[in-house]
Amino acid sequence: MEPLTAALPAPAREQTPSAGPGTVRSALAANLNRRRLARGWSLRELSAACGVSKGLLSQIERAEANPTVDVLVRIADVLETTATDLLRQPMLRPEIVRAADLHEPDDETSVNLLFAGRGEGRIEIYRSRLHPHDQSQVSSHGAGSVEYVTVVSGSVTLVVDEVPHLLEAGDTARFSGLSSHYYTTQDRPAVTQTMVCYPDD
Repeated sequence: MEPLTAALPAPAREQTPSAGPGTVRSALAANLNRRRLARGWSLRELSAACGVSKGLLSQIERAEANPTVDVLVRIADVLETTATDLLRQPMLRPEIVRAADLHEPDDETSVNLLFAGRGEGRIEIYRSRLHPHDQSQVSSHGAGSVEYVTVVSGSVTLVVDEVPHLLEAGDTARFSGLSSHYYTTQDRPAVTQTMVCYPDD
């Protein structure tokens, strides 16, 4: 039997725009502010705990400063997280892998990497059947969560923050679980499989 190809082609994705330095600073600002407030700390209290000046912390939360790795690590340690998590950028819109873009030849085994991620904590996996002209419950899974959905049969419209995305059988998408979202069907029933990944904290 011929071995599988060493490098499998990655499916084409409808992606979020590439991030630049400004969006990295914005992500850091939002993540730091969220974690600080979750502890009920003022900037002064965080400053005292990590040894970083209140002024610099304020600039970071306003997305006006580029802290050094050492500063990031000190802040992350005090907040019981990692520098990577503080820099993690939210998904701004769903990423979709179309069934037509998958590499699935009829005469050999095929494996397609749909999405890869790091740092996910608890997960929940669901298989759902929707009737024709049906709508799922409107959901939101909280900050830091990510939802993955594959349409097993039929077709559904994924509505994220009131923006519709048509998904056909075999299509796969991922999006921020914090976003308000639901699924609808038209004239046919549909079966979906979803997985929700929650952050470690």
